[in-house]
Amino acid sequence: MSNVKNASPGTQVGFRAYLWQFQSAVVAVASADEAGHAGFGLGDGSIALRPFDQPDANTTRRLIVHPDSALLCLAASPDGEGFVSGGDDGRLMLTTVDGEGSELATVPRKWIEQIAVSEGGIAYGAGKRVGLLTAQGAPVAVFEDHPSTVTGLAFNPKGKRLVVSHYGGVSLWWTKSEQQTAKRLNWKSSHVAVTWSPDGKFVMTATQENEMHGWRLSDSADMRMSGYPSKPRSLSWSKDGRWLATSGAEVVVVWDCKGKGPMGTAPMELSRGALVTAVACHPKHGLIASGHADGQIKMGRINDESSIDLEKLGPAPITSLAWSRDGRYLIAGGEDGSAGILDFGT
Repeated sequence: MSNVKNASPGTQVGFRAYLWQFQSAVVAVASADEAGHAGFGLGDGSIALRPFDQPDANTTRRLIVHPDSALLCLAASPDGEGFVSGGDDGRLMLTTVDGEGSELATVPRKWIEQIAVSEGGIAYGAGKRVGLLTAQGAPVAVFEDHPSTVTGLAFNPKGKRLVVSHYGGVSLWWTKSEQQTAKRLNWKSSHVAVTWSPDGKFVMTATQENEMHGWRLSDSADMRMSGYPSKPRSLSWSKDGRWLATSGAEVVVVWDCKGKGPMGTAPMELSRGALVTAVACHPKHGLIASGHADGQIKMGRINDESSIDLEKLGPAPITSLAWSRDGRYLIAGGEDGSAGILDFGT
């Protein structure tokens, strides 16, 4: 179904919402911008496709990429023509929107639960192993010197370094050489997600102890941000790298990362409601979309700290949000298989 809404007088936010239901949970969503498709990674091992120019199509194309297995992670491919996915079959797959699939890597008896993509490469995590590939899928290096299972991956803005989170901190690797020793940034905790700021100044992690931890890379100084009622697993940066939006509370917690970093400062709070389970900063404007445990999607605006309700996707928690590169479309998926595309170009 579809709806056209203007959120509230004076907000100037008009959009059309296209909503539907899958039989399997939506694990992750991504935008293949060059191909003009939204991708929904489903727990049944498939990727469901919807074209942005026909989001209300009566049928959804399904690509079975991990047969008889579960899809665990999804990202747009480096060229924007398809998707990279990992599954509990230990396979890393590259799939175009036309349905052409190729196996990029396989790790027997391991789950590929983490992937990161940059314009220049692809990284995946399976157990303690991290594999690094070119953007075309050719193998570059394998890094296995990690103290525990890999929990998160992120490239730096130029794609020349890779950060890997695990128990006890993070490891930094160069992407052009296999023979190297990782630089460790240590903090005794179980780190469950990691991100690298767009300006390259900070590496931030979410921890099992319901905190954010970070390192200022210029001097390896630690930063600790606590007070979350739940683990802040979803992290998203504003385009300029100043603001870091996080889930894990009944508001979107937004840290100001200008200067020496956010430690010791009070965060901004946006979009109060049920527990925030997913966040996605707009790629061009100071807006932050949030998904909540009750299926609600909200939008917060940084410059005046205002918030509005956008759409109720379904009754279950939102699992993933992603913007198209031009910021026109917001893709959303839920734990119960609810899914949607919000078109702000109306």
